Parts: sequence; structure tokens; C-alpha cells
Amino acid sequence: MYNEDVLNTATIEGMLAAPGVKWHRDPPDVIGMWLADPDFPTAPFIKKALINAVQDEDLLYGTDVKAREAMADRVNRKNGFKLTKDEIYVTQGVIPAMWLAIQNSGAKPGDEIVVNDPMYYPFFTAVETCHMKPAYWKLHEEDGYKFDIEELKKVVNKKTKLIFVCNPHNPTGRVMTKEELKGIADVAVDNKINVMVDELWDDIVFDDRKHVSLATLGPEIADLTITSWGISKTWGLPGLQCGYMGVTNKAMLASCQKLAKGVLRGTTTLSLAAAQSALDRHSEYWIRDIMKLLHKVRGIATKRFTEMGCAVPELQGTYLLFPRFNFKMTHDELAKLMQEKAKVGLGTGTEFGPEGEMHMRMTIATSESILGEALDRIEKSLKTTKKK
Repeated sequence: MYNEDVLNTATIEGMLAAPGVKWHRDPPDVIGMWLADPDFPTAPFIKKALINAVQDEDLLYGTDVKAREAMADRVNRKNGFKLTKDEIYVTQGVIPAMWLAIQNSGAKPGDEIVVNDPMYYPFFTAVETCHMKPAYWKLHEEDGYKFDIEELKKVVNKKTKLIFVCNPHNPTGRVMTKEELKGIADVAVDNKINVMVDELWDDIVFDDRKHVSLATLGPEIADLTITSWGISKTWGLPGLQCGYMGVTNKAMLASCQKLAKGVLRGTTTLSLAAAQSALDRHSEYWIRDIMKLLHKVRGIATKRFTEMGCAVPELQGTYLLFPRFNFKMTHDELAKLMQEKAKVGLGTGTEFGPEGEMHMRMTIATSESILGEALDRIEKSLKTTKKK
């Protein structure tokens, strides 16, 4: 079997027999596509690294130096950074970096943090938890979810302490252009506002697009930026909770480390072993095979949803499709229809902000057979529903 064939083997029965909340939140007759976890098997070299770590009894307090070296090498090679291991900070996934970025910004309760609408909802949660005020930089489907810099300028004011960026963007699937990133950099530098960039999806980019890291655009914006990555999405390892931050500003990095002391404790020795294996340059063949399959299932899903009468934003990055359902019903009725009649568990669009009204988020990182069954069920459930 070729790797692409191995990646395309998931069945509903097999996924229900496996652990993981994605397929076990709902009753067993519901296809799980709501959570951003892939249905792909774990890469064999990552399994080997985990088994070796256990057999070597690497389960005590240890060091993350080798992992940070691998992390720095990966982002330097792929993203154009010039980071050293000492400019990398390991976190328990990407979400803690959101909290650290807010705390480091010097924001006080009532100050403003720029978020998109729609956007991955933990960004909203981080703002709320830290008692800050979200300032919504809206993205509009009719504009192709363009990151309008003139609109960002209107959102920013004297109370703005941080700009959150998600690139590639969850849930819209947009990959930001270099020009858009330059616009953010100009606004941040001119107003001396810190930026936190979530680049968790930077491997999952379609159609030969080039992912650009904001902090590589110049020393001034690098000095204001925390960039965060992880191994959960490409490699299907969210349970290992391994993320890492790149920070070139020494004072900012020291501040984050001080804030985290006694609260955030990095990650596990098993996670570090998996990270070193996943980020090695020899593992890139697995990513190429994942992308071959994702290109195929993206085409299938886009075509089918379009034929159903849905509007499908172009999926440029991530494996999260965000179709809009042009049918005569409320958003709550749509969510209920998908869950109870179609029997497909999708992410409800309003979870990601008001601009997600009548959208549903679907994880397409699955086999053609599971995707086809889910789309058949959705199409059947919509047949008696009037279009707008």
C-alpha cells in the first residue's frame, strides 16, 4: 500500500471502536466531524518514537533541549526564521500561548484585544478569562474573508494591547497573503501593539500557496510578536498536548517564562519524543501524502456542497470546510437538522462568532468513504428543505 492509501482507510466502524472524543461525544449513529482531529492513522515513525521512549524509561523529569533544537530547526527551515533553541518555549498546546500573550501585553481588565469574527473560539475564551474586552475585526464571506487592513485600523485604539492572528485561519480556511500580513505589521509597529500569531496549521496549505510567518517580515514586527505552533493538527496528536512558541524579543520571552512559572509546566517526555520525530526533515513525505488526500477530499466536499445549494468558501488552508447553508431555516434549526436528521456531527458556525450564522464547520481529514457517507446523509436531510 502507498501511504496515501493507508491514510484513506478509515471506516465508521473502525473509528467508533477507537478512543477519542470526536467519535464518542454523540450517539454511535452520528458521524463525528465536529472536532478538528483527523481520522488518519498515526505515522509509524511517531509510534516508534513513543514506544522507544517508554522502553528507555524516559518518564522522569527531563530536559526539553533536544526538542527545542528540533523545533527551532523546523521553523527555520520551513518558515524562514533564524531562531535558536533558546528562543523557543515549550507549552502545553497552543492555547496557553494565548493566555501568556495577553498577560505579557500589560493589559488590564477592560483593555481591548483584537480578535476576528469568525475565529477559533478559544481566542474569545482567553480574552474573557483575562477580563479583557474583545475588539472584533470582522471577516466577511462576500469579500472572500479578506483581512481588510483599513478595517483593522478602525478597530485599534489607545486601549488596544494585543492583536490575535490565526494563519491559516480557523474556521474560514483562509491563508493570509504577504500584503495582508505586512498591513498588520505596519499597524502593530506604528501603534506599538503586541501580536500573537497561531500558526498551528502551517503545514496544511493548498494549491502550492506559500505560508508566510508575520514575524519574518522584519525586526520591528518580530520584536512585538509571539508565534505559536504545535504537533496536533498535521500529525493527529492533540492528546499529547505539545505546542511551542518562538519569541526573539528577550525581554518578552523572559516575561512569558516568568508568568508561566509554577502554572504552566511545558509538556511530557513522551510528547517531546513525538515532537522530535514529527519535526524531523525526514518525516515530510508523510505530510506530502496527507496533502494529496486532502486535495482530493476537498474537491469532493466542495463539489457536493455546491450541488446541494450551499456556498462554499475556498479552502486555502486547514482541513476545516465552512459551508453556508442557503435554506429557509434558523441557525438553530440547521444545527438540529444536521445532528438529529442527517446524523452528522458538525461544528456550529456561531460558536466562532456572529459571522458564522448559517455556517457549519466540517473536518474533512477523513477517508473518502466516511466523507461520502456524511455528504449523502446531509444531502438527503436537505431535500425537503426550501432554499432561500
